[in-house]
Amino acid sequence: MKKILFILIVIAFALKTQAQVQAITSPDQDSIFTTNIDVAPEFKDGMDRFYARLHRIAYTFTDRFREHQGRVIVIMVIEKDGSISNLKVLHGFSEKQNHEILRVIKRLNKWKPGMRSGKPVRVLCSIPIDFKLIKS
Repeated sequence: MKKILFILIVIAFALKTQAQVQAITSPDQDSIFTTNIDVAPEFKDGMDRFYARLHRIAYTFTDRFREHQGRVIVIMVIEKDGSISNLKVLHGFSEKQNHEILRVIKRLNKWKPGMRSGKPVRVLCSIPIDFKLIKS
């Protein structure tokens, strides 16, 4: 019985993933790449600077009080001109914390686009952000 349930969950996940890939590469838009690119997108000031700025994302009071901590995943598309689109938080803590994360990342809208065959392309990126409470 457990094997059947596991198989059904795997099949449902595979179908959902396939639907997402088809949505990303719709014929009316340019393709969004996740692999097969020559140069990955990079924050113009360097990725170290990007992560340093992400460390300044403030914990909301509610999430700090509830002792929420862990990894938040943010996905976004770096466009051909280096702008950010389709910015979303996956696995966040709360709506207010997610809003604060998105607000900070939107302000850091300076990226070098990904390249494929010498041309800029749209690239889907995921950014992990770790939130840890420091006990004083």
